[in-house]
Amino acid sequence: MKRIAFFIVVTAAIFSCKKNDSGTGAPVISGVRTVDPATKDSLFTRAVPGTLIVIQGNNLGGLQAVFFNDTSAYFNPSYATNDNIIIRVPATAQTAAANPNVPSTIKVVTDHGTATYTFTLYLPPPAITSLSFDNSGKIVFINGSNFQGIKKITFPVSGNDTALSYTVNKTFTQIIAEIPPGTPFNDSLRVFATFGKGAYSYPPPMTITSVSNENGAGGTTITVNGTNFVGISQVIFPGNLQGTNLQVISVNQLKVTVPLGITVSDSLRIKGVLGTAASPQLFDSYITYPSPGYLSTFEQQWASDNTSFVGWTGGYADQATTTTNYPGGTGASAILLQGSPMSANAGPTSQGNPGLLQLNKVPWVANTNQSISGYSLKFEFFVKTTWSAGEIWIAVGGWYGWSSYTARFAPWETAPGGKYLPSGWVTATVPLTNFVKGNEFWQTSYKTSGAPASKFSDYPTTEIAFLIANDQASAVPANSVNIAIDNVRIVKGQ
Repeated sequence: MKRIAFFIVVTAAIFSCKKNDSGTGAPVISGVRTVDPATKDSLFTRAVPGTLIVIQGNNLGGLQAVFFNDTSAYFNPSYATNDNIIIRVPATAQTAAANPNVPSTIKVVTDHGTATYTFTLYLPPPAITSLSFDNSGKIVFINGSNFQGIKKITFPVSGNDTALSYTVNKTFTQIIAEIPPGTPFNDSLRVFATFGKGAYSYPPPMTITSVSNENGAGGTTITVNGTNFVGISQVIFPGNLQGTNLQVISVNQLKVTVPLGITVSDSLRIKGVLGTAASPQLFDSYITYPSPGYLSTFEQQWASDNTSFVGWTGGYADQATTTTNYPGGTGASAILLQGSPMSANAGPTSQGNPGLLQLNKVPWVANTNQSISGYSLKFEFFVKTTWSAGEIWIAVGGWYGWSSYTARFAPWETAPGGKYLPSGWVTATVPLTNFVKGNEFWQTSYKTSGAPASKFSDYPTTEIAFLIANDQASAVPANSVNIAIDNVRIVKGQ
């Protein structure tokens, strides 16, 4: 860049001394080159609009105008001499992509004549960066650049492969195309234009990003979120059982009723026009509750393994009680019920409230030297009444020792209107990186200044407690928190 700048400055000084020389003969253009002195002997016959070039020739003095494909270009008289004109091709100069009848010429107008030179303005080929679908799955949005002079768009589908119709936006960065009928096969979507073609892998993968309740009981309705839900025909649950009442809400979401009779844990799968996709986590993992990883299924009240919990002030609901008060669960559950008011900045509560659940000390992972990156704490929860105040602290530590790492759980804060409404059993995901260091159990404020752990071995214990707390500036009325919790587990992923 310094060489080019130096060249322009020096050339401008020379040009300023010679700019009034109009020459003695008719103007002639002999060639076009770049402004880089190192390549001054290299001529070219085409360029992209917006390029800085040097027009070479004879008798070019007395310059009055320069046109590229009949588009007028600004010029600085200081950079115009009898032999050279430094000029930038207008970014708006028309090309054959927009007008097939462009003259493909440079025209230099002087006070003693006009010179023309055959020169092509072209565009880079189309570049596709992403694809997405409308909710019908019949329209694709092709995102990218250089979508000018489009000739056709093809899809890897059986039968007719050409888009049934398409439109291009004014900035030439998006094409909206109607997909031709036919079964897609793995290849590329192609956009053909005047100056080349662009390709993008097609069909794009269908993915499941999350399931509203990863331990959904038979007969309950769950929501599956993901991408490219086009032509969904089946939702398959563990044991090859098919879901019922399928409702495709959009290309990113569907609802389905969990079938009865699931007896194994496996991925949930969906099938559609674009192929198949599997859930990132096991569905109905409570059936096998694998260890390490499962912290508690709460199927027992006083056992010392991952089917139970230590207790303390936390409540317990057996299967019958859970079914009555927190319907749609997968057996027994633990209860957090804040039965008395909490004052402002009260921190966690326990005395007089079933507000603390202490889990047993069970292993999280086999290799504690590995990073916590990408791991999450998951559990299902059931909100009995509207939740709009108070929160849950999830603390790592044993009796009176909840002082190592703590995470905060208050989904009402991001819910519409600041109110989390009852909606059955839902899976919560808390990344382990949300657990920060430095909270004492009886501390009255939640500090977020601490850093997360790096490896699993950084945690002094694998015991976990769920505590009702209030770190807000206002008091929390009695019974504002009434939540059942089940199937606490550490998993890889979200």
